[in-house]
Parts: sequence; C-alpha cells; structure tokens
Amino acid sequence: MKKWTMLILCLFLVACGEEVEPEPEMTENGRVAEQYLEEQQYPIVSFEGEHTSTLTLDELKEDRARNTWGLQSVSPDEYVGKIIYYENFTVKDHPISKQSPADLTGVSVMVVDGKVIGGTSFPVTDGSGLGNGYSLSGETLEDIHPDIQEWQEAWDEKYSE
Repeated sequence: MKKWTMLILCLFLVACGEEVEPEPEMTENGRVAEQYLEEQQYPIVSFEGEHTSTLTLDELKEDRARNTWGLQSVSPDEYVGKIIYYENFTVKDHPISKQSPADLTGVSVMVVDGKVIGGTSFPVTDGSGLGNGYSLSGETLEDIHPDIQEWQEAWDEKYSE
C-alpha cells in the first residue's frame, strides 16, 4: 500500500509540472569548507547546501550529538553557545567512497568563526545505509575511541543529567 501511495504521489508531482530546485547558494563559510576539501584532495562533485545550529548543552545529551562529536578531534565544550555552520558537499576519492555504489561520499564540514573544526562523512547509497557515519577523514567512532564503552560512559557522565 505504501508503495502505491508513493507511486501515485510521484505521478501527481510529475503531472503538475517539473519545478527545478534552485542551486543552493554558497556562503563564505561554504567557501572555507570548499577550500578545506580541496586541500584534502577530495574533488567536489556538488555543493548540497548549508544548515546552522547553535550548540547547546541539552543537545549534547542526545545520541545524535554524541555520535557526531565523538567523531571529532575537538571537544564540543568550547563551541557551546556558538553557531556551527554545516556545509554539505558530495565528493569523490574519499577514503570511504568505495563503500558507495557510485564511488561518492557525502560530507558535512563543520565551520565555526570561519574555521573548519571537523565534520562527518557518509558513503552515498540508495538510502539503505545505516550507522553513525565517519569522521571527515573517514575514521569510525571505534577508530577514534578504541575503548568505546569507556568513552561513552565518560561522555554520559559529563553531559547527561
């Protein structure tokens, strides 16, 4: 039933005309991230846009934040209260690109005060990929924190209520 609903919705959208999404506009933070990726020798296929978030202590209690910040080489403490710009790109020749059927990697570069502080990467898949992702350079949480249980306990002690 769900497949039929999706098919009907897609046909309706096609019948209504094809609206082309405008290309996302790259900001100065996007250019900082773009330059960083070029320095890392990751050829950029496309710029996917930007989103921002002000980091809060409450956010650090969430699993998503723990998984993201666990992949960084910097502590989130110095960024609490700051706006983080997430600049999103699709790149080639990344260490995890071979996990993608298209040999592509989605990266989200974190920029604060005009400087890259880290980011995450995911193989571009058909949507079936699950997991926590990788660091900007392709490391797993276990690569960064060999004793993952000890790290998680320390994180929870520091950021949980």
